[in-house]
Amino acid sequence: MKNAIIFLKELYKKPYGKAVFFFGFYLIFFIVIFIILGMGGDNKNKKNEETKQFDISYLEKYNYSFDYKVVLDNNTYNYVGNKNSNTYDYTYNGKEYYNEDGKSYIKLDEYVEVDNPIKFNSLLDENMIDKIINAAYVDSITNYASGDRVYNLLISSNTLNKIINDKDTDIDDVANKIKLSINSNNFITEISYNFDSYCKNNDSCNKLSVTISYKEYSERS
Repeated sequence: MKNAIIFLKELYKKPYGKAVFFFGFYLIFFIVIFIILGMGGDNKNKKNEETKQFDISYLEKYNYSFDYKVVLDNNTYNYVGNKNSNTYDYTYNGKEYYNEDGKSYIKLDEYVEVDNPIKFNSLLDENMIDKIINAAYVDSITNYASGDRVYNLLISSNTLNKIINDKDTDIDDVANKIKLSINSNNFITEISYNFDSYCKNNDSCNKLSVTISYKEYSERS
């Protein structure tokens, strides 16, 4: 240790010694900063996971009734129906439809295959919901005496582009908002998406909100 101190003193006396000390100091400084930031990120992720006291994946294990509403700019689209196993039966604009195995059908004299009428239909898919909710960060939680909880979540357009469109982007934008309502039995009662930022950055619209209400859960037979 004593020899090291003597070496440093002698180094400092040399013409280039101060420069070595100067750059060495800043190198150590930035290393410490990076370590602190890394630890902060880990703690943030850990805290975020600890506050998410819910399980989205159970949606795949249950049947349920749903009300799916999309507000796209100045237009509103509403779909009301039931999910039974892998089939969606619903009404839209007074007509009856069902979706199964990636195909959509409308009831005329008989059921006829048509293009999927559900706007942003991927947001109704349980796997997509699971990915989006688990990628979002908790902004705040409201707990009610009844045991119901409301999670206010934030998610970037970059993350949504990766999940929904499988596209890598680097957008500096305002975070998109998600409101997740869960009852005292840990069942989701409503998911509300405000994806204005995602919508604008994909040049597809100016305003986009999607609300899915769930009720009448039942286990699949």
